[in-house]
Amino acid sequence: MPAQTDRRSLSTLLLAVPFAALLALICGAVALAAVFGGSASACGGASAATGDVQGVPAKLIPIYQQAAAKYRLGPKGPSILAGINWEETRFGADLGVSSAEAEGWMQFLPSSWEAFGVDGNGDGIKDTNNPWDAIFAAARLLRYSGAPGDWHGAIFAYNHADWYVEDVLADAEKWSGIGSTEAAMASCEVSAPNERVAKMVAEAERLSQLRPTTEYVWGGSHGLTPTPPNGPFDCSSAVSHLLQVGGFKNPTMDTVALSTWGEPGPGQWVTILVKPYEPEAHTVLKFMPGVTPPNKRYWGTSGFVEPGHGPGWIPESTFDAGYLARFELRHPPGF
Repeated sequence: MPAQTDRRSLSTLLLAVPFAALLALICGAVALAAVFGGSASACGGASAATGDVQGVPAKLIPIYQQAAAKYRLGPKGPSILAGINWEETRFGADLGVSSAEAEGWMQFLPSSWEAFGVDGNGDGIKDTNNPWDAIFAAARLLRYSGAPGDWHGAIFAYNHADWYVEDVLADAEKWSGIGSTEAAMASCEVSAPNERVAKMVAEAERLSQLRPTTEYVWGGSHGLTPTPPNGPFDCSSAVSHLLQVGGFKNPTMDTVALSTWGEPGPGQWVTILVKPYEPEAHTVLKFMPGVTPPNKRYWGTSGFVEPGHGPGWIPESTFDAGYLARFELRHPPGF
């Protein structure tokens, strides 16, 4: 929020919100309607962002897309969120506290953050200085204030100034490509669906690069929680390690424990494939479409790729026919 604009009227509005209405808003916004603009399965098919989103940091594009999808803001939602983010903090370049005591990536007053703040990245913390949390909270506030049916009213509720509404709408028009399929494909390899998944992908890549110099060690790092950064790893301690890096606070588990950990079935972003019993006990992770490129989807120790070495990416093309069908599927809670 610009320093000269006072948003006390918004605070007054929020204090008057009936509790039942606020509860209904919370309950109605639980489902994630789409990821990466509904086109995540095409991830990797584009090489650069479109001209329509020139000037918008690529790492922020998936956040706008996912926040707009979760709170059902329609096709203009991502570009409106980008416009507000630009007007408030120049995409996070200015995170100072305003004269009205608004703060963070989307310049929330303490009272409005109390009412609308969310944990957008799943790390257990609601932080105005975290772009995931702040942008998701802004999407939630806009939805409550009438978007997408009344964009003018929703933006005016965010900051009570007509010039502000006009500026945001002009920004949104300039960056309308953020809601497009092409922009979604261009950005999907830049940033994972949230920071926890991004940390897992980054760690998977780091250990993959180390694989030629590491060894598979049966029982490696079991009994140690968390696991050492560089192992040694066997299949289950490697999977446990990546889950720990993702912040799931799990112990270092064997395949039997992994077969009952988390929730059954494939995950939205991360799936654990596990065969818990000998003679074929094994486990690997699968990052679901939209999180990683197709050739970097399966990760773990492998008898197909560099057998005897530590964990890394496993191209699906290397698996024997029917091999993957023999695994049970689990996923981290909420993922």
